[in-house]
Amino acid sequence: MAPVRSTATQRRADAVAVAMRVIADDGLTTAAMQRVADAAGVSQPYVFRLFGSKRGLLLACLDEVEERVRTTFRAAAAQRPDDPRTAMGAAFRELLSRGVTGGLWLQASAIARHDDVVAARCRGVISVLLGETERLTGADADDLARFLADGALVVLLQAIGVDLSGGSRAAVGTLVPGRTAP
Repeated sequence: MAPVRSTATQRRADAVAVAMRVIADDGLTTAAMQRVADAAGVSQPYVFRLFGSKRGLLLACLDEVEERVRTTFRAAAAQRPDDPRTAMGAAFRELLSRGVTGGLWLQASAIARHDDVVAARCRGVISVLLGETERLTGADADDLARFLADGALVVLLQAIGVDLSGGSRAAVGTLVPGRTAP
């Protein structure tokens, strides 16, 4: 029996899954592209054929971040219709605890400072997620701003290794000189 070959769509999805981890850890470098190719079992030129460029691969990863967070928000809100915002925040912290989503977001944000296309895609992800949050929770503009700020805080605290098990407020308290964890 002949071996079954992956389709370009499957190879693309595999490459994105690998790239999210690699970019989160190492940034968007040529060496990272080679690691993605090696882990996906394809050549580096094939990765470029799939995505067109390093930027194209990063944009595909941002699409996946958007989908993962949307899926996380929807599932959390469905489980706690009485308090969807709290459930969504907890689920977001859990998603970030794996290290990939937050790490990739920080790398993309750094690249966005000098790349208008990546910056526009990052704004698009935030816009979609805020719209989803508004739809799921009925939040007003002030609540959405707080939710976004809390999410950004969680990304930052997770990236620098602060324990978030007690929530972001408790984590911030541990960083204030003279305070101890509650």
